[in-house]
Amino acid sequence: MNTRQENTKILMATHLPTFKKLGIKDPYFVAKSAWAPPGEDLKMQFFPNEFKVGKDIYTELSDFEGVSEDPTHTLYKLKFNPFYKEEYPLEQKTSKSGNDYEVYIVPMDELVAVLPNGEEIPYAKYQERLENPPVETQEADFPNFAKEYLEVSLKPKSDNQDDLRDALIKVGNELRNLSNILLTKMDK
Repeated sequence: MNTRQENTKILMATHLPTFKKLGIKDPYFVAKSAWAPPGEDLKMQFFPNEFKVGKDIYTELSDFEGVSEDPTHTLYKLKFNPFYKEEYPLEQKTSKSGNDYEVYIVPMDELVAVLPNGEEIPYAKYQERLENPPVETQEADFPNFAKEYLEVSLKPKSDNQDDLRDALIKVGNELRNLSNILLTKMDK
């Protein structure tokens, strides 16, 4: 097993709870890089054999060695498209080692982000959500806390210590009185 395959297994393992929640026992997961020429939108390339599997393709953004490049570890899904040959451009490429290969070019907007709770969000909306996180809309447990307690004046620490000393003296005096009463009753 090469390094890329090992790293891909590690990435997939981070998403196993999501797959379990979705009831997907054998997901088709591949680590993928996204790229864009200057001024263009991000895209991914998929090999013909990846489409021939005939399943949704799950991925996480990674480098060419399969190491995550996504600090959020977002799981993305490309829903299986039986018309991929007609809808995605096929490009001829040459690897660094000189081998020719073919890939389908898929815009990132074709993918959906799959959240850990199973919710699917289109790529563009998910990116927007990352840039502008949702604002808390639930009412606070104590909605008037600041208004009700802003004017409460706290006593200086020395005053609090004096109050505590006075209370302890009072308790001590009461205990002494109670002790005297009990001693008097025992003497009778």
